[in-house]
Amino acid sequence: MKAGLSRLFSRPRDSLQFRVTFALALFVAIVISAMLLALFTINGRLKTELLNAIVAHEMSELVDDYPTEGNSAIPHSANLIGYVVAPSERDQLPEALRGLGPDVDGVTLTYDDHTYRVGTQQIGDKQAYLAYDITAIENRESMFKLVAIAAALLVLALAVPLGAWIARISLKPINALADHVASLQPGPRTTRLGQQFEHYEVGVIARAFDRFMSRLEEFVERERSFTADASHELRTPLAVIQGAVEVLQQNPQLAGSGPLTRIDRASNQMAELIEALLFLARDEQPELDGAHPTCQADQVVREVVDAYRPLMTKKQPEIGTLDACEIQAPRIALVIAFGNLLRNAIRHGGNQIRITLADHRLIVTDNGAGMNSDVLEHAFDRGYRYGPGAGLGLGLYLVKRIADRYDWRIRVASRPNEGTRIELDLN
Repeated sequence: MKAGLSRLFSRPRDSLQFRVTFALALFVAIVISAMLLALFTINGRLKTELLNAIVAHEMSELVDDYPTEGNSAIPHSANLIGYVVAPSERDQLPEALRGLGPDVDGVTLTYDDHTYRVGTQQIGDKQAYLAYDITAIENRESMFKLVAIAAALLVLALAVPLGAWIARISLKPINALADHVASLQPGPRTTRLGQQFEHYEVGVIARAFDRFMSRLEEFVERERSFTADASHELRTPLAVIQGAVEVLQQNPQLAGSGPLTRIDRASNQMAELIEALLFLARDEQPELDGAHPTCQADQVVREVVDAYRPLMTKKQPEIGTLDACEIQAPRIALVIAFGNLLRNAIRHGGNQIRITLADHRLIVTDNGAGMNSDVLEHAFDRGYRYGPGAGLGLGLYLVKRIADRYDWRIRVASRPNEGTRIELDLN
């Protein structure tokens, strides 16, 4: 039971099981409180009426008998004490009774360590007092209230684990459906959820989810078909273009010409963009042993910097600290992310670019035009372009997509005319 309660209270406060348990416990608490309130109210009224009736009956007998029997009619027993006194004799009464006027139907007073129900009535020129000892009744009533409250608290304490058990049993089909949904993977499925839950109320949800999954599977299949076709149809003409450029570059008359250089640069850029988009469209598959691919981030940084040196004819990057760093991500992911950061610094930065890799943080800093707050707000949006030499608006967007996939944190600091600093936390 303790383990069940610990699991219950460890759940989020907005979970369905917690809310059902809380609602049931609250309902029990309200019912018990209402029952106790009604019980104590009824008991108090019945006790008052009964005691007043006893005092009134004894007072009636005293009024009838006193004129003929005198003081012998005044009761004086263990439970009932009477007094008949003239106004000048009130100092003979217990102090608690002296302030009572005539014709008191019933009032509860405590004196001499006892509790009494007291009534008064006028007999001629004298006033009669009857004090009925209710100490034992009050003690039993207090004990009854304590037992009732203790029983109510016990029931309320049992209502929490009972509510948790009822919630767990009631929500078992929902939890089972949630587990099945969590384990679903895009692809052909042999068993539909609607078949497994057709005898439960959640069968309606399961069948609706089956219909949604069918549409999703069709979409995934179209996505995979497009990815496969794009991989072939786009890479083939690019390979032809790049091969033709290499042949033309062997011609001394064309080698180094501006149009050919632009064609070569555009084809390489398009090849990198296609590789990035196809990578984001594919699902990352773990290794055979279940582990995810890793790479040496410092080696990737050096390779990417070397590959981009031809684009940095008027600026050379300053390589700061490059700590040995292994990350849980495939090499192509870091190549795309860092390549876009570096290309962004080359295109929009000044004549100084600094690159560091320390404590699993990859930092690219430039002294370019920088960005104001409005530009920073949209810098990672798809298709957003800013400033002279803007590209397709996909560079930082791709960096953000890859960072989100691998839980890398991006921090950007930039001010107009002071440059930009982008930090990629690879932890």
